[in-house]
Amino acid sequence: MDNELVRTADSIFTDRVNLYHRLQDLEKSIDGQPEVDSSVLESIVLLSIRNELCFSELKSFNDTGKFIGKHPFIRQKDERQRVAELIRSDPDRYFGERKNIELNITRYSSQLNGKKVSQEQKDRAKSNLEKFKTMLRLYKEVFNEFVKR
Repeated sequence: MDNELVRTADSIFTDRVNLYHRLQDLEKSIDGQPEVDSSVLESIVLLSIRNELCFSELKSFNDTGKFIGKHPFIRQKDERQRVAELIRSDPDRYFGERKNIELNITRYSSQLNGKKVSQEQKDRAKSNLEKFKTMLRLYKEVFNEFVKR
């Protein structure tokens, strides 16, 4: 498995298998229940969508030798490349984007701690906080790789 594309395809396939098992567990947990919590249904829908993304990416790779580029594993690699190019070509813009990410983390953290914030807003803030923390980690990793060169 020296080929990066094959390793990516293998990772996507593993993700697909894991998603399938998680979906099976969720479906068993709701089987026979007269009412189902909306968060469980949301999880099922999101996992199903990601499972379809896996299938589409693998089918495209099998048919054409290229990925579509919509699965999170592939998008993350593309984003890493974009950030690496940004730090080389326009460091001011890189630091501006990084500062915006840090400000978003601060904003969503304060929303989570707010007393007048509804549970729905807190759930959205938590989701966005995780997204921006992941983005900040990526920006820091790319920066550290750039400095080490």
